[in-house]
Amino acid sequence: MLDTPKEAGSQKEALKRLKAARKAQIAAATGRMKEQRRAVKAIKECLARAELTVPEIAAAADLPVSEVLWYVATLKKYGEILEGPKAGSYFRYRLGEAAAEEAGLEE
Repeated sequence: MLDTPKEAGSQKEALKRLKAARKAQIAAATGRMKEQRRAVKAIKECLARAELTVPEIAAAADLPVSEVLWYVATLKKYGEILEGPKAGSYFRYRLGEAAAEEAGLEE
């Protein structure tokens, strides 16, 4: 805890200066998080309609295949999407149960 109001004010000012100095980094990180959320949402929306391969998801979501591959790997790791049967050289992916329920697809 702070001993005096002067110390509290000093820390508040230091925090204000720090936020001002890092404003650009904070804005950049916020922008990246928004892009990630948009990409994940687009991928899940594509998979809500059909089982797709990574290249098919990339084409449907208008995202680079390399980016989709990373998102698919992460979503698969956390059970958001499931790996289905192989279609040629690629696996087909579908929404996991929790993600399907969240999208209102399960009863």
